[in-house]
Amino acid sequence: MTDLIVEEVRRARAEIAAEFGYDLAKYHDWLQAQQILRKQNRQQQPSLNKTPETTGGAAVSPVSGKRRVGVPRVSP
Repeated sequence: MTDLIVEEVRRARAEIAAEFGYDLAKYHDWLQAQQILRKQNRQQQPSLNKTPETTGGAAVSPVSGKRRVGVPRVSP
């Protein structure tokens, strides 16, 4: 019985090893360089958690002005 996932992983591993000439140090150096690039890209991208800056007169959400009304209690 052959597991397709295991075969795919082994094939990918063989391709990566061949790409770096079966030299683990070259692969390690490449991985470190990729981590540095990702960190630099992450620092350059604007944060998605920040509130966008708006100009004066920006519309206010109609939901933000509504008060929540509690559920009425029913006496037994």
